[in-house]
Amino acid sequence: MSAPRKESDRDPEMNKLRQSLRRKKPSYVPEASRPHQWQADEEAVRKGKCNFPVRYLGHVEVDESRGMHVCEEAVKKLKVSGKKSVKAVLWVSADGLRVVDDKTKHHWE
Repeated sequence: MSAPRKESDRDPEMNKLRQSLRRKKPSYVPEASRPHQWQADEEAVRKGKCNFPVRYLGHVEVDESRGMHVCEEAVKKLKVSGKKSVKAVLWVSADGLRVVDDKTKHHWE
């Protein structure tokens, strides 16, 4: 003997209708992905006034230009080198990136 069937099993069209009428939760959009959050930053970049305090570890040449694994390997190489990090400022502009030593004002391109 088979188990009794649910009403929703009997009428697939009604089931589809019920599902389409259910309230859908708004999809989550990370704060950083919201366009209005970037307008001030975009203007600062265009004017060459966008900067961030950083600890400069150094530089290393990489084989690829994309991927988290590329960054992780580069940081490992820099940490193994034993050089101390330097307090610096990272300047972001439409022309590129510039790192400036906070004390000596020496910069790396």
